[in-house]
Amino acid sequence: MESILLESKFENENAFSQWSLEVCRKDAITVSKVVSRKGKYSLRFEFSKSDPLQYNGYVRAELKQDFKTDETGENWYGFSHYLPKDFVADPVPEVIAQWHEIPDKQLGEDWRSPPISLEIKNDHYFIKVLWASNPVNTNRTKDGELFYDLGPVDKSKWTDWVFHIKFRYDSTGILEVWKNKEKVLFREGPNSYNDQRFPYFKVGIYKWGWAGGGKRSPESTRILYFDEIRVGDRNANLQTVSPF
Repeated sequence: MESILLESKFENENAFSQWSLEVCRKDAITVSKVVSRKGKYSLRFEFSKSDPLQYNGYVRAELKQDFKTDETGENWYGFSHYLPKDFVADPVPEVIAQWHEIPDKQLGEDWRSPPISLEIKNDHYFIKVLWASNPVNTNRTKDGELFYDLGPVDKSKWTDWVFHIKFRYDSTGILEVWKNKEKVLFREGPNSYNDQRFPYFKVGIYKWGWAGGGKRSPESTRILYFDEIRVGDRNANLQTVSPF
């Protein structure tokens, strides 16, 4: 389908051909046969408290898209993830999918928190939305921040997600989210920063709270799986990117 920019089912040796890996250690992301949404394989992400100091200083195990967001700033994203039954409730959150900003370095801007992220905290899903209209901004000078509680996490089963995002720092932005075929969020309004480039897509585990040892966290290891990842341009729709 022409509207699909990326499709990753992790069924062959080209599983990572359209991605870059940002990992705490070399085997933090592996192809697995333990569970799969479709086919025989999925992608397994593993991250431990002791990992950040062991490989490149990353507090993460993530895939990062290797292509640019649609030039209009509007895209569709579909993916499925699986949490094992022993995934412990943790007050220290993790991001499992995010749309990361690209700072305007030439203007003196630095990296900031992602404007849109799907997070897990205390066994609940949350969507966080940040935005700023100034051409140069920081985490402290953003215009707004919203959290949406999407309810308890699902364990020992696949959870399907679809995001339709029109990145804008003004009232014309759009964020639509479906979970397991049910629309759980519709927001019109700002959802990004006033940057010269649109955000890029990442999936996996980013647990910044473990960077200093994560003393508040009762868990020492995080494991989850991803499968059936698709990214579509502005002409895609719910069905073309959906894992279901």
